[in-house]
Parts: sequence; C-alpha cells; structure tokens
Amino acid sequence: MKNLLSKDRMGGLIWLALGVGVCLMSVPLKLGRLQQPGAGFMPFFSGIVLGIFGLILTFSSHAQELTGEGEISDQKASGKRNIGKLFLTSLALFSYILLFQPLGFFFTTFLFLFFLFKLAEPKKWVMPSVLSGAAVILGYLIFSIWLKSQLPKGIIGF
Repeated sequence: MKNLLSKDRMGGLIWLALGVGVCLMSVPLKLGRLQQPGAGFMPFFSGIVLGIFGLILTFSSHAQELTGEGEISDQKASGKRNIGKLFLTSLALFSYILLFQPLGFFFTTFLFLFFLFKLAEPKKWVMPSVLSGAAVILGYLIFSIWLKSQLPKGIIGF
C-alpha cells in the first residue's frame, strides 16, 4: 500500500514540476492580457492547470496515507483491466481522428464521448447519453457560436 501511494505522490510531483516548467517556458512568448492574449497565454494557463492537478494528486495521496485508505486487493487483475481500457481508449481516439472530418463534429463527438463514458464506468444507457449530448452541445456553443470556428458538418449537414 505504501509503495502505491508513494508512486501517486511521485506522479503528482512530476506533474507539478511539468506544470512549473511549462509556465516558465511560456513567459518568453509574451503572455499578453486577458483581452489580448499573447502566444504564451494558453501554454501558461495549461501549465497552471497541470501544476494544480499535480498538487491535488500529491496531497490526496498524502491524505490517503494518513488515513490508511487506498489499498489495492488484486493488482494483477486491475493492471490487465487498465491495459485493456488504455488500448480501447487509444483505439477510440484514433477512430475519432479518422472519422471526425467525414462524419462531422456532432455524430463523431457524441459517439466518442458515449464510448468513453461507458468504458470508464459501465452504467445504464441514459447517463452516458445525456452527458455525451450535453458535452457536444456545450462544445458546439463554445467553438462554433462563441469562438466562431468552423466545425466539420459531415453526413448530417449541421
């Protein structure tokens, strides 16, 4: 148990260091202002997010160690399951990239997210459908309406 938690803590520290490195490397690119962001604005913001997630992982593993939680009962079965999920997720991402242009944003993104929601936590069909639909609509509103970027229409036509 202690070995697993220390791996989580080490992973969190690596993500924190990576986030700090991204922030430091993006400063010379000129951050700009919120109204007029420079070339380094998004990398800097991404580095901050990486660092925050690294801190969360580090402190949550420390808290689990203090409370005695976080035991893994069957690591081999868990590892095989995780490798299978990793392979399926990679295959789904590759398929998403290939089908995005011909099938369009709505259809491809809905199917991709639906698959990921079902893979991550096998639930009934309603919750993954609702979450996928909401994410597609939110993505459309952000990218097409707010940012005015063109998304592929595909076979559906919108």
